[in-house]
Amino acid sequence: MRNLILEKIAIIYLRAILIVSVWLLLRGHNEPGGGFIAGIIASTGFILYAIVYGSTAVEKTLRYNTRNWIGSGLLIILIAVVLPLIWGKPAMTSIWMTLPDSISSYVHIGTPLLFDIGVYVAVIGIILSIIITIMDVLKWNS
Repeated sequence: MRNLILEKIAIIYLRAILIVSVWLLLRGHNEPGGGFIAGIIASTGFILYAIVYGSTAVEKTLRYNTRNWIGSGLLIILIAVVLPLIWGKPAMTSIWMTLPDSISSYVHIGTPLLFDIGVYVAVIGIILSIIITIMDVLKWNS
């Protein structure tokens, strides 16, 4: 049975929760948060979307197979781990870049953020892979 209100809420919730998860991801290396919790929170939006619209709708929304999300996340993590070796530093050493944000402030970005982005992408891929598989096995599609 279609529920128009729930369908609209699922879309709004997905968009809002993705914004919150990206915020948590970006503040994670200096304060509480980070790629893991942000990935879990983002996955909750996709899970509600899957419950309302079905697992095939989530796969279309993601645009890529969940295995590709997992592989991409692991590749980003690998890059963050190996990148310091290029500068002659031990693996997983933080490398920071300072970029001007405005006239008086700067933004510091580095390999910890890259590592967190990889974890974020991999966690979303893993959780959604599990949820989509369960929904397909139970034939639970809207």
